Amino acid sequence: ALVGKTAGSKSQPVKLIRILNLENRLLSISTRILLALPTLVLTMSVSTLAQNSEQARRSLQGINDVEVVVQPLGQDAEIDGLTHDQLQQSVESYLKSAGFLLLPTGSAYLYVNINLTLGSGIYIYCAEVELRQSVHLEREPATIVPDAVTWQTGVVGAIPAADLASAMPNQVLQLVSTFLQDFDRTNPGRLTLPPR
Repeated sequence: ALVGKTAGSKSQPVKLIRILNLENRLLSISTRILLALPTLVLTMSVSTLAQNSEQARRSLQGINDVEVVVQPLGQDAEIDGLTHDQLQQSVESYLKSAGFLLLPTGSAYLYVNINLTLGSGIYIYCAEVELRQSVHLEREPATIVPDAVTWQTGVVGAIPAADLASAMPNQVLQLVSTFLQDFDRTNPGRLTLPPR
């Protein structure tokens, strides 16, 4: 009834149809963008942290043993099958296969941290591996800095939630492999590098 009393009422249903059509087109475009986003992110999965310079590699010289410390994961990752213990065991087994001595109170420790964000069945991740150890300040040799990061590398990317439990450990081991390669360059002959 109100439409019949309004000036230009015949054009209003047409305008409504146009608006609905426009909304449907925008929704379709948005859906296609969201579907393409994982592919775009996957193609941009590149190393973002790289402190494995010559100076960083020299900090690995003379290390005899390490401890592995894996940062606890979020609840979503655990639900999708990626557990802290799984990562811990994967990294430790890989280091042992190379001939590394692992001690709970090692002179240095390899720190593994994975930040995960879940959306639409896709995990966006940032994985980091760092070598941390106590160092002396050059300007004040008597001062010891504990847990200093002397070597690090990392990667960002995307993984489908269904593949998280199998793909993420492999991604982390690729980073650990980079650590072993740099360690071997600084300490030749001490390791047997496992294949990756």
